[in-house]
Amino acid sequence: GRVCPAPCENACTLAINNPAVTIKNIELAIIERAYTEGWAKAEPPKVRTNMKVAVIGSGPSGLACADQLNKKGHKVTVYEKNEVLGGILTLGIPNFKLEKWVVERRVNRMKEEGVVFKTGVNVGVDVDPEELRKQYDAVVLCGGAEQPRDVAIPGRELKGVYFAMQFLTQQTRRLL
Repeated sequence: GRVCPAPCENACTLAINNPAVTIKNIELAIIERAYTEGWAKAEPPKVRTNMKVAVIGSGPSGLACADQLNKKGHKVTVYEKNEVLGGILTLGIPNFKLEKWVVERRVNRMKEEGVVFKTGVNVGVDVDPEELRKQYDAVVLCGGAEQPRDVAIPGRELKGVYFAMQFLTQQTRRLL
């Protein structure tokens, strides 16, 4: 809800006669109150299975996958090639849209719930994928789309024109 542009607010039919429902602000208020009041807290699974799962990538899909598998009681280890967790949440979305402490807060809660995170580990370079297949019952690939699509538009070849993700990740690393 923090980074959603909230197109539903513009499409809200209530706005015909009254102000639209500000769902984005409502969602933000609810989760912040949940943290303030202590309602949003670590809840490790009561029962652990004997299943071990490796999740490769700690972006939105990797974090969501790891969280759901952990809730089911599986032992989850997340492998992230970058030096920080969160993928596009941390390196691709500017601070003014999503402050990094929000991602850290959620990752810390996942750690408290039993998820193990390994940063700076590039599977296929630092770790043999076959070794992961031997160590884990399942391996889930949650790598992001890191290759930009080069579209032939006028001016694309000019000096100083960069792909958004190349610029954003470099800038975010400088800020971190």
